[in-house]
Amino acid sequence: MIVFYRLAERAASWAGKIGAFCALLAGLFTCLDIVIRNFGGRGILGTVDITQLMIVGCAFLTIPYGFMTDSHVSVDIVTTRLPLRGRALCRAFSALLGGVLMLAIGWFGIGQAQTVAMMGDKSQTIGLPMIWFWYPLLAGAFFTTALILLIVLRHLAVAITGREVIAPMEPKAEVL
Repeated sequence: MIVFYRLAERAASWAGKIGAFCALLAGLFTCLDIVIRNFGGRGILGTVDITQLMIVGCAFLTIPYGFMTDSHVSVDIVTTRLPLRGRALCRAFSALLGGVLMLAIGWFGIGQAQTVAMMGDKSQTIGLPMIWFWYPLLAGAFFTTALILLIVLRHLAVAITGREVIAPMEPKAEVL
């Protein structure tokens, strides 16, 4: 289980890096478009379409990393006073709720993506197939759901044994 968990951490880290790269690309396209417009140019055709695609990729590909590093915002005034096993049960339940949400996003997203694909929808400016926007959303939602199963198992193992069986992944950088 530990090897599988570490492999999942590595995959979540790579997904997070790809998501961060998408954010970088969105920012670069936007800044470059602004610079070109300020010097009298017409800007970059499709900046809005490309930026929207990159932001969807950023959002849904970084969510798995957030779950694996346990770096979501939480209010734990009550749970910090609980013993280790009680905290682990609360964390397992919390992760399970997050998993249900991500599963619902993925499940209902499939139906919407099928509709978009069937209709052949395209983006407004440069005609990107709108199904492309659904790929990172669905991949991120279902990948996160799979990771959450491992996270819930990790917390349940702590609740059962009373000790940390698998140390959680540490975030690589702190955002201020």
